[in-house]
Amino acid sequence: MKKDQIETKHQFFKNFLPAIVLSFAISFMFLIFEPISLYSGNINDFWFDLYDMLPQLVPAFFIFTVILLAFFALVYFCAIKLFKKINVYYIITSVVFCVFLITYIQGNFLANTLPGINGEVFKWRQYKVESAISVILWLIAFAGLFFAIKKFKLPKVVSFIAPITGIVFAMLTVSLVSSLVTTDALKDKFITKATFDYYNQVSNDRNFFIFLVDAVDSKSFDNLLQDDSDYQNTFKDFTYYQDTVSYYPYTRDSIPYIFSQIPNHNETSFDKYSQSAFANSSIIKTLNDDHYNMYFYDNDVIMDPGSAAIFKNISSRTKINRSNFFSEIARYDFYKYLPYPLKGKAHIENLSFQKSDLEDNKVDFDWRDKANYDIYNNEELEVVDQKVFHFIHLEGAHIWFNLDENLNPVDKTVGTYSQKQTATFKVIKAYLDRLKSANAYDNASIVIMADHGYRDGVWEYDYINSRFNPILYIKGVNENHSKMLRSDQPISFEDLGNAFDDLHKGKSSTELFQGIKAPRDRTIIYYVWNEEDHMVEEIQTGPAWDDSTIIETGNVFDLK
Repeated sequence: MKKDQIETKHQFFKNFLPAIVLSFAISFMFLIFEPISLYSGNINDFWFDLYDMLPQLVPAFFIFTVILLAFFALVYFCAIKLFKKINVYYIITSVVFCVFLITYIQGNFLANTLPGINGEVFKWRQYKVESAISVILWLIAFAGLFFAIKKFKLPKVVSFIAPITGIVFAMLTVSLVSSLVTTDALKDKFITKATFDYYNQVSNDRNFFIFLVDAVDSKSFDNLLQDDSDYQNTFKDFTYYQDTVSYYPYTRDSIPYIFSQIPNHNETSFDKYSQSAFANSSIIKTLNDDHYNMYFYDNDVIMDPGSAAIFKNISSRTKINRSNFFSEIARYDFYKYLPYPLKGKAHIENLSFQKSDLEDNKVDFDWRDKANYDIYNNEELEVVDQKVFHFIHLEGAHIWFNLDENLNPVDKTVGTYSQKQTATFKVIKAYLDRLKSANAYDNASIVIMADHGYRDGVWEYDYINSRFNPILYIKGVNENHSKMLRSDQPISFEDLGNAFDDLHKGKSSTELFQGIKAPRDRTIIYYVWNEEDHMVEEIQTGPAWDDSTIIETGNVFDLK
């Protein structure tokens, strides 16, 4: 090979090396580092595990790297052949490097100011300080690039791109490895998903139904509806336990606790706690031993293989819809790395990896109120001879407040909690009405409840809403009243195990919770959403709806 050809190839490699390193690092940050870091920090929020993600991420990483390399090659070709100026390639490469560097800083050093993703619509205009810092940072970065080009000239600036990018890549790698080895991300997960299978099945023998509507505060629900004749008639055969205290303020821990009365004190990972809770649930074992057809309908199901096998609608599979999966990855990347004034474009409140679930011949359970309301009004029930148990967890009055009183969609920025509560009542009524129409109501023990109350929205009433005061209505087999009964007993979720057992034995709601009376101290465990690794034990010394009577015990449970 001639010397001038060797020198030309050497020069090409020298010029193109920054593009190679940049392409690799950009793809790595957005398609390897960020998705895996997100998973490592939120393992229990994903229905799949790392080993399901990697076959999706690794090919995408290589494809995107090749696309970026092709882009840089095209720029290089145009600069050399069309413009006859290598500086065109240098400038574009330098600009891409500057954007990469500032997004890296934005997404990894300024991320602590980001609001947590909890389904709320963020008003990004309120983050004025963060937006100002973000804009200033971007201006400084480009001003620094301009200064460097003026002082050191383009070829010198470009020569620094590869080593600096390499350092950033090394830092990302170290951070990623650290998140993998300090969490359970590398462990296989037994993946369980609830489907709609057998959703319309009821028994002509015995039924046991637990119908759980999320985040429905007891006092506000009753106050909102107590003058409504439909409310009184719908619950006329029930006892309403208005002074009920939940054990946890959020769904994650509440549902395993409802079934087991085994508290999560952060002694192990939530995965292990949830699996143990369901495996040791007295009511699940009792009903299964009594040959009930067992069905569990919830968007998030974390059980061990033995417990999952009990419920006929639980499926274990990990097929990912690639298009929806990467749509959500892109949404999260935009939320994390875009400057604050542009973060609203990510619409992060719609983030849901549930959309990436794919299974032939299976329809995943959908907890949304409207979807289930339509089923209750339009689909017939299948009546079988075997006894039937259903646990159904619906959206209820959970944020977003995106339904009006008649379950019509409304803008979630203007919808209200009271509207969503009224919509929830109509879903409950539709559910009970269709049980009656199929003669599956009288022979059923029915628990209508919430997993926790609500206290984060607009306070529309003159009393205190509480996160620990959920609705609880109970009807026993063949129980009939002339009107809804009200109980002032200070009930705790600690009492549900005995109540479920009594219902299974055929007792009415008036025979439950014997011996429980005020005054009574009830234990609750408080934590901040998305900070579940730190829990504080408290005692509710007064009515369930009065947070001013809650006192701390001094016991703290931190995940080691």
